[in-house]
Amino acid sequence: MKLVRSLRIISLLSFFGLMINLLLWILIAEHSANFPVAAWLIIGVMPLLFPMRGILYGKTYTHAWASFLMLFYIAHGIGEIYSRDAVIWYPLFEVVFSSSFFIAANLYIRASAKLRRDSQT
Repeated sequence: MKLVRSLRIISLLSFFGLMINLLLWILIAEHSANFPVAAWLIIGVMPLLFPMRGILYGKTYTHAWASFLMLFYIAHGIGEIYSRDAVIWYPLFEVVFSSSFFIAANLYIRASAKLRRDSQT
């Protein structure tokens, strides 16, 4: 029970850390003038809004498919780290938060399934 709760807290902190990092990156950091900020917000942050309710309520199904969504953010962050010459803090935090959510969400799914299975017997 304690493991399930701590994994859920880690996944929540990672999820909202990623969301805050992306918002700060999009709204504060410099971008090219060719791509509007609203488009960056739609592409970067809007996919995180879809699983937010299920993650807040601790639904394992939502954690499962949101962890697959994190693979996009991991790949994006690694690509940005590789291609940038300037500040790499935003993409580095993107990789850290999305990787930690991916790991914590998968462990949360396993631990809660085991807890459910043990409580039935």
